[in-house]
Amino acid sequence: MSAPATGATPVVGAPETRTAGPGRRWPALDARLVAPGPAWRARWVHGGVAAVVGLRLLTRDWTLIADRPSALRSHVNVVGWVPDLPAAALVALQVLGVAAAVLAIARVRPRLAFAVAWAAYLVLAGLWGSSGKVMHNDVLTVTVATVLLFSSPPGRGVPRGDLRVRWGWPPRAALAVVGVVYLLTGVQKLRHSGPGWALGDNMAWVLRQGSSPLGDGLAQALANLPAVPQLLATGALCLELLAPLLLLVAWTRPLFALAVAVMHTSIWACLGLDYSAWVLTVAAVAVPAGLPWRPPWPRGREPRSRVVAPAAPATPAAP
Repeated sequence: MSAPATGATPVVGAPETRTAGPGRRWPALDARLVAPGPAWRARWVHGGVAAVVGLRLLTRDWTLIADRPSALRSHVNVVGWVPDLPAAALVALQVLGVAAAVLAIARVRPRLAFAVAWAAYLVLAGLWGSSGKVMHNDVLTVTVATVLLFSSPPGRGVPRGDLRVRWGWPPRAALAVVGVVYLLTGVQKLRHSGPGWALGDNMAWVLRQGSSPLGDGLAQALANLPAVPQLLATGALCLELLAPLLLLVAWTRPLFALAVAVMHTSIWACLGLDYSAWVLTVAAVAVPAGLPWRPPWPRGREPRSRVVAPAAPATPAAP
């Protein structure tokens, strides 16, 4: 970020500017990622992801981890070094994380509170997935929240329409992480199975072997319909591979969030796999980033930024 000219007074609430240095290979992409953004959007994304973290911490019985034999733990994930914790310690972590998430949403020391909630969530989710089959229910939320750890959300005194680089890059970085995670899931399918993952009988057999909370009749019926399993698999694969492009354009971001909700809801209905954290995280990031640039509320409620005009250069004294 370029420094203000000597003798000039900075403009309060004005967008920050950046200069493209000669060493930058992708100045257009860099300028897009770190362009100034409104404070309200940074608040919404930060608070929305904090709400997802708090909800995940609140709605799961983490004490079940204490009932698992220690010999079943794999100790291969990021929290593999954490020792086995008793149920009381797990509950303490849960309460601490939920309280921190509430403080982050209320913007009481939001950066510190967000970090505490993320740390509690990381440890508990890591311990939950450290035994048995590796599940990815919390991967997207943890990853997106990790990026937001490096941002400083707007404080209470910052006007909602304040435009700065420090408010602009966190929502865009969160969008980039969501797009890359979904892209990688699609690439891995093609890498291991090729186009046959979507065009073959793969999805039909998955539906036949799944366990639906609505009863096995739905999954069995879909598996036996001609071309329906292939259409479901192709739609999911295309959504994953096109995620970065759909998140690049503002008006398609809410549509992507809606498509993700439909896809993961259908997975839950047919297979019983709960990926609600992914749905909520995408909504928390993509929906605010797809709203208009100006805050969607009456202009009269928007606090005005005080603009300080640059100081006039001093007139040299006559000899």
